[in-house]
Amino acid sequence: MFLHTTQQSRGFTLLEMLLAMMVIAIVGVTLSNAVGGVASQTFTLERRSIAHWVGQNEINRLRILSRAAAATAASGGGQRIPTGKDTSRVTMGQRNWEIRTSIEATDNPWMRRVEVEVYELVGGDSSGPYDTQVAFVESPL
Repeated sequence: MFLHTTQQSRGFTLLEMLLAMMVIAIVGVTLSNAVGGVASQTFTLERRSIAHWVGQNEINRLRILSRAAAATAASGGGQRIPTGKDTSRVTMGQRNWEIRTSIEATDNPWMRRVEVEVYELVGGDSSGPYDTQVAFVESPL
């Protein structure tokens, strides 16, 4: 007499495998989007931080020029910071930046209102502004 035993194979069906692959794919796409978003935010934050430093450097440069002019005036020369608009370019953080400065007179003849806008130069075109700062700079004489 033959004993006939049947063994059921233990494994996954095709449907279960497809479902598991779909879940893994959805999780992978979600993680990829999240990592991409974090990278984009990091790049934007870095660009805005460097643009802020560029603007602060420009305002401090004008303050130094003002003090130098005041020191020169004490010895018989010098002049006030002139009003008007100016554009200059600098490199910082391995990027090129365009600085647009607008200097206006105020009710106080010794003070100037300075507005600095910082743009990033990419391929010769400016994008932004990534930072705008307003300051008051003493301009004695």
